[in-house]
Amino acid sequence: MTRDGIALLDIYNTASTPSFVGCLQDIKFDSNPITLENISSGLSLNIKAGCMRKDWCKSQPCQNRGRCINLWLGYQCDCYRPYAGPNCVREYVAGRFGLDGSAAYAVFKVDENYGRNFSLSMFVRTHRPSGFLLALENSTYHYIRVWLEHGRLALLTPGSPKLLAKFVLSDGNFHLISLKIKSNRIELFQSSQKLGFISAPTWKIQKGDVIYIGGLPDRQETEINSGFFKGCIQDIRLNNQNLEFFPNSTNSSSHHPVLVNVVQGCPGDNVCKSNPCFNGGVCYALWDDFSCACPANTAGKACEEVRWCELSPCPASTRCQPVPRGFECIGNVVLSGQSSNILFQSNGNITRELTNITFGFRTRDANVIILHAENEPAFLNISIQDSRLSFQLQSGNNFYILQLRSLQSVNDGTWHQVTLSMTDPLAPISRWQMKLDNQTSFVTSAIATGSLNFLKDNTDIYVGDSFIDNMKGFQGCLSTIEIGGIYLSYFENVHGVTNKPQEEQFLKISTNLVLTGCLQLNACLSNPCLHGGDCEDLYSSYHCSCPSGWSGSHCELNIDECFSNPCIHGNCSDRVAAYQCRCEPGYTGVNCEAEIDNCQSHQCANGATCISDTNGYSCLCFGNFTGKFCRHSRLPSTVCGNGITNLTCYNGGNCTEFHAELKCMCRAGFTGER
Repeated sequence: MTRDGIALLDIYNTASTPSFVGCLQDIKFDSNPITLENISSGLSLNIKAGCMRKDWCKSQPCQNRGRCINLWLGYQCDCYRPYAGPNCVREYVAGRFGLDGSAAYAVFKVDENYGRNFSLSMFVRTHRPSGFLLALENSTYHYIRVWLEHGRLALLTPGSPKLLAKFVLSDGNFHLISLKIKSNRIELFQSSQKLGFISAPTWKIQKGDVIYIGGLPDRQETEINSGFFKGCIQDIRLNNQNLEFFPNSTNSSSHHPVLVNVVQGCPGDNVCKSNPCFNGGVCYALWDDFSCACPANTAGKACEEVRWCELSPCPASTRCQPVPRGFECIGNVVLSGQSSNILFQSNGNITRELTNITFGFRTRDANVIILHAENEPAFLNISIQDSRLSFQLQSGNNFYILQLRSLQSVNDGTWHQVTLSMTDPLAPISRWQMKLDNQTSFVTSAIATGSLNFLKDNTDIYVGDSFIDNMKGFQGCLSTIEIGGIYLSYFENVHGVTNKPQEEQFLKISTNLVLTGCLQLNACLSNPCLHGGDCEDLYSSYHCSCPSGWSGSHCELNIDECFSNPCIHGNCSDRVAAYQCRCEPGYTGVNCEAEIDNCQSHQCANGATCISDTNGYSCLCFGNFTGKFCRHSRLPSTVCGNGITNLTCYNGGNCTEFHAELKCMCRAGFTGER
């Protein structure tokens, strides 16, 4: 019994499956309880009384998101790739390929037979959309090749069509890619996502086969297969066996790869060393990439796109219009019809097809030139003839002159928008059509001719000029003309920008300045002129011709005709377009300029002299005459005096003593002291 018991309990010396770990309770052998007390100490190992279990995972021993499994005697960490080790601390060292543009690759030799069913997986990180990833082959046969094509995984095995996955992995992040080779197909995975498969008879992987990573020893063959890989590869596994780039010396299972220019770890290129940021952008290095902190007026990964309009380069009366890689200043101008023509030419870099013209205008002229250009035999003329818009074009070596004419008058002083275009812009010659304002019906030519491409070749383009004797230059408002999407800007010099940056341009050659600020409506429609003034629309403003007696921009001011003091000897009273003088005594005339002669019809008699004054006239009597008009004879005088007083009393006055004083006492009809 004891011997049988020893044999039963000595199982830990038996080479078999691992020993039981856990608790056993109420053990009986032949109805006899078996406890620690009836087992000798020499016959037990690692057995304790009770059933206490410790939570080994409470301290979170597993690093890098490893999953902790609580065991009776300890814990076990289930690690996420590429981490390994008891606590998931060890990370399989990545291999850096193509650092600073080098050609790098690694070679692993298969050290055992794997048969037809196996898997091959690894982490891949790159920003490059192309690059060789791996090849599995021997000296006589290429089993399989995988590379990047437009950022997507491409898979090829002999005798089968290429598999190109849809998933793009060239985003700079680590991606786990896997190949699962079965007896009749090869499946491609990104993490757990199946990207596709190839149905093909597969092959046996045997000892001595070779795995190439990142490239091939033959540089030319590598270039055919998308070039050397640039990025990082980590944690390569053939089935569950790790193929390490930089194995520990104690790892006897390593495959001891051949490394060519493979750098340990996953450092990135110093991309900022080449100053990739334009227009003052500040470069910040990322892994194998860069980021630019761009100034406020720039955009794009490398600040290469300048937001020119944010620099406010255009005059205040214009609008900045962004165009590809540049800008234009758009504005309406006022042309006077005299010496206001504007000359344009191509800058020689226009490559697009010129198949249309768009512009707007406002005028009251019935016969004017808007635009014309000539480069024999080609010819272009846009005008108003007999109040109708006219378009004439001869192009593409065509003998006939194409002509379009609007159905309605356009010289009504309101804005009109015009589009002239080829009906088939892709054809070498085509009919042309005219669209005026918002009309749904077009005027279409009966014949066909070529495009406006002759304007690219040193052709003078005149805007607002008169070149026909019986027609004058344009007078009115004209918008910025657009030919094939390229503007004819009226502003050759703009603030802070010497040259406009866009490649395709029509340049303003003439240097005369243009007047901006054309109004959208006839300025006279609001009847701004008062008191019967006549209003003239000047397109950018209006002018009032005022009637007599009124002035001011609106004829609102009554002219003060008294301002010049027209009344010489009198007071002025203002009237509407007139004045009135109130003359001082003794003056007459419209301006009180004439002195009144009261002696013209005087009644002075007996040779008396007439003396005119402000109150009329008086008579200076001659001889012995007296009276107002000297019509009376003077009477005898009387001497009246003594030693103290000597008086003479005239006209028969009597000398009389009055109150002891001599006085002249006058006869009737006379007065005065004497």
